[in-house]
Amino acid sequence: MTRLLVVGVSHQFAALSVRERLAFSRERIPHLLRALTGQPDEAAADSSPLSEAVLLSTCNRTEVYAAAKDLAAAESWIRGCLARSTGLSPAALADLLYVYTDQQAVEHLLRVAAGLESLILGENEILGQVRQAGEIAQEAGSSGHILSTLFRLAVQAGKRVRSETEIGRAGRSVATVVVQLAERYLGCLSKHTALIVGAGKISSLTARALVQAGLTCILVANRTYDRAVSVARSLGSRAQARAVHFDALNEVLTAADIVICSTGAPHTVLHTDAVSKAMAARPQRPLLIADLAVPRDADPEIGNLPGVCLVDIDGLEDTACAEIPFTQEARQAAEDIVHEEASAFNEWLISRRAVPLIQELREQADAICCQQVEQTLRRMGDLTPRQERLVKAMGAAIVGKMLHAPIQGLKHPPAQVPWEEYAEMVRQLFDLSNAGDEAH
Repeated sequence: MTRLLVVGVSHQFAALSVRERLAFSRERIPHLLRALTGQPDEAAADSSPLSEAVLLSTCNRTEVYAAAKDLAAAESWIRGCLARSTGLSPAALADLLYVYTDQQAVEHLLRVAAGLESLILGENEILGQVRQAGEIAQEAGSSGHILSTLFRLAVQAGKRVRSETEIGRAGRSVATVVVQLAERYLGCLSKHTALIVGAGKISSLTARALVQAGLTCILVANRTYDRAVSVARSLGSRAQARAVHFDALNEVLTAADIVICSTGAPHTVLHTDAVSKAMAARPQRPLLIADLAVPRDADPEIGNLPGVCLVDIDGLEDTACAEIPFTQEARQAAEDIVHEEASAFNEWLISRRAVPLIQELREQADAICCQQVEQTLRRMGDLTPRQERLVKAMGAAIVGKMLHAPIQGLKHPPAQVPWEEYAEMVRQLFDLSNAGDEAH
C-alpha cells in the first residue's frame, strides 16, 4: 500500500542561517527530484524506495513530499539525498527536519497552500509556489497520479480559503508587509527612491506595492539588463522607473532610501563596504534594506552600520504580527476547509487503493456470467440475435446489481479494520484466488 510522507524544514523550526543552506533554486530542483526517485540518469538508479516525489522550496521552507510503500526507508533516503545535495551531514540534519505521514502530511500541505503555515499568515505568494512545485515535478517525471492529485487539491484548498474566508480578503503578502515597514521607518513614501535588486516575481510584486503606496522613483538592477528594463516598464506611467546595469549597483546605492533584494543568487550581492561608502556620501538620510532572498543577498554585517535598518525575511514577521490579528472565526473557517478537502483526498486515496481488488472481483464475476450465459444459450436452441442480446444483457445486469454493495464496501471500508486484513477477507469471501479455475 502506498503511503505519504513529508520531510522538511521551515521558519517555525529553523533559523534563516539554516534554511538558506537547504534552499534550492529552480534550476537545481529537477536534479534533486531525479535523485530522490532514482531515475536512470542518477548514480543510485533503481535503489530509491520513493515512487513519487515533489520538492517545495521557498524563502520559508524546504519540503520533500513523497509516495512510498516503506516509510522508514523513504525517510532515510530523503535525508540522505538532502545531506548529499546540501553538504550538511545526516547528523546535522537530524534535529532540523520534521516528518509528517499519511493524513498528517496531506493536511500539512493543504495548510501550507492556504497560508496557515506561512511566516505572514494568509500570504498570497505561497499558493503560486505550491502550484509551481507540482508543475516542476511533473516536468521532471518524479510526480505520479497520487502527488499530482494531492498538489492540485492543495491549490484548490488554498483558493477556497482565500475566496471564502477573511484570511483571503486581507490580501497579505511579503510585498504589503515591506510597504508597511517602509512607511513606519521613512514616513510618507512619495518623495523617496527605491532600488530593486533582482527582477523576479517577488521583486516585481514589491515594486508594484511601493508604487501603489505613493512611491514614484524606482531603480531596477538585474544581472540580465533586459529583464530589468521589462520590470521597470511594467510599473506603468505612475512610476518614474528605470533600469540600471548591475555593474553600477554600488554607484546607485547613494540615491536609494529603500533597497529591496531578491535575486536568487547563491552568494552575497550587497556588501558592507559598498553600503558604508553610500551612507558616507548621503549623511542624515536613513536607509532601509529589505533582504527577501534565501540564501540572503545582503551581508548581515550591513545591519550594524549607522543609519541603516536591515531586515531579512524572518524580520518581517514582527511587522506582520503588529497588524490586527485574524479572528478565531476566520482561522477556524480556514481550518474547516482544510479538513474538508483533506477528507476528500483521503476518500479518493482509499477508493484508489481498492481499484485492483475491484477489478479482480469484476473480472471474476464477468467470467462466471459469460460462462453461464453461453451454457444457457446453448440449451435454449435457436434464438434471434435480439433474444441473445437480451439474455446477455440480463446476465450483465444481475452481475452489476450483485456487485454494487461489495464494491461500495471496498470503496468505503470500515475504519476499524486494517485495509490488508479487510482485503484478505474479501478475497476469501469471493474465493478470488480461484477465479481462473471458475472461468474455465
